[in-house]
Amino acid sequence: MSSEWGLCKNCKWWQIEPGATIADTTMGLCIDEDLFPYKMRVSGNSGCNHFMPGEPARAKGSSGQPPTAQPTR
Repeated sequence: MSSEWGLCKNCKWWQIEPGATIADTTMGLCIDEDLFPYKMRVSGNSGCNHFMPGEPARAKGSSGQPPTAQPTR
C-alpha cells in the first residue's frame, strides 16, 4: 500500500468500462486487493491512501450497480 493519497482517475487500481472516458464523474470499481472484497463503486474524483499511479484497468461490468466485473490486474 502506498502512503501517498491520490485520485482514482489516476490510479491503476481503478477499473472502468472498456469504452469509458477517464473523468471525475466516471464510475468504476476499486480493484485494490485489500478493498476489492467490498465491491466499492467509486468515481474518478474519489481517492484514498491505497493510491498507486497508473492507467485504470478496464472490464465490462465495472460501473454496474452493484459492479459485476472481476479484477483484470
